Amino acid sequence: MVKNVDFNSDPKKVFWQFTTPLLLLTLFEAGYSFVDVFWVSQMNAESFFAIGVAVPLVTLIISFGKSIGIGTNSIMSREIGDEDFTDTYNSILHGITACLVIGFIVIISTFFLENILTYMGATSSMELSMQYLTPIFLCPFVFIFSNFFANTLQAEGNSKIPTRLLILTNVLNLILDPIFIFVLGWGVSGVSYATILSSGVTSVYLLYWYLSGKSEVPINFKYFKPGIVYDIIIVALPNFLTDSLWCISMLFFNKILIEQLGQIGVLLYSTASRIESIMISPQKAFGRGLVSVSGHLYGAHKIDELEDLYHYVLKKAILIAIISTIIFFFIRDYGFALFSVTGAPESVFYIALAAIIIVPFNEVSVMSEKMLDGMGKSYHELFFTIGIIIYEISIVTLLAPIFTHGVCVLLGILIGEVTFAIAYYILLKHILNNARNNNVTQSAAS
Repeated sequence: MVKNVDFNSDPKKVFWQFTTPLLLLTLFEAGYSFVDVFWVSQMNAESFFAIGVAVPLVTLIISFGKSIGIGTNSIMSREIGDEDFTDTYNSILHGITACLVIGFIVIISTFFLENILTYMGATSSMELSMQYLTPIFLCPFVFIFSNFFANTLQAEGNSKIPTRLLILTNVLNLILDPIFIFVLGWGVSGVSYATILSSGVTSVYLLYWYLSGKSEVPINFKYFKPGIVYDIIIVALPNFLTDSLWCISMLFFNKILIEQLGQIGVLLYSTASRIESIMISPQKAFGRGLVSVSGHLYGAHKIDELEDLYHYVLKKAILIAIISTIIFFFIRDYGFALFSVTGAPESVFYIALAAIIIVPFNEVSVMSEKMLDGMGKSYHELFFTIGIIIYEISIVTLLAPIFTHGVCVLLGILIGEVTFAIAYYILLKHILNNARNNNVTQSAAS
């Protein structure tokens, strides 16, 4: 039974208990991919391009574990808040089962990897992309379970263990990358092996943590009761489809950038994504903490406290986003130079300028999404994601003949983020008001 953290009496305090170590965790998560791309960029443009094209597929593998973990986290949090611990134990067992099934599907898909890359238009970098992706597709469990268990531990109030492990993982990756790439001469495949070995440390230790009985939520199949997997999928599937749809939009944006800027367009987009991942690290930490705490509050039917926490977190997230994006604006040239991406100062300027406006609005969308995840209403997020992707792709398509140098992509993303941030805020306020009214009605009836 989970007993170490009182989620309901002081939600803001508990939120910071979660988020403080998570801030470090998400920063190291961002640094993980940052380090990989940095070392590859020092090799040659072809290798950098090959990994940039392959990134959407790696993102999907990671998303499997993260999405199932978020779905399980949401159920565990709500059940703990409602003091239903048997279903809490049952939910993690279903999550593990789902991870195993998905992992084997990823391994089987290795046989079709070349066809997938051809469909993505990666023929010019096929050999290098295959060298990078094949080891990752053959070892998906290290990525799936490390992300899954990190989320389930957060549901029971433990964010320190995942943070410490991820720091260790990043240090190992930082050490192994140059050794595998340059000393052993393995090239882009060395990036994969370094990532697999370092991520394997996290997944193996987290599995040991649960199997040794150190966790508050036990892994014991005597608690297994069929049926709860549907509740996990209700949250996990929208999260996964959201990542999948964003990968589709990335492929479309890459195509436009290649047409307008050539190979440098994809390199800029890939580099900007890595730099952005550092900038939004606080956003990810706030979001993860919000899923767990909001799930407990929603399970305990404390809607007023839930809405107060939402506005509190949102203000902090927007303030940090504004500060970080302004700093990025002034150091943009140095950031891109780290990856040997030079020769496109105009594009760099527009990317930096757009980020100042996009990231703060994105905070509204992400914090609203994580509130919905915690409340078990992630299907709203899926509908919004479909809408925003269609919206942004349509805008980019219309603006492409008018704005060149990739500016059409930046404008499309900017307009889309601003529009849907406003829509997300209105939706969440509506859902909270409905939940509050339902509680009043139930109290009056009783």
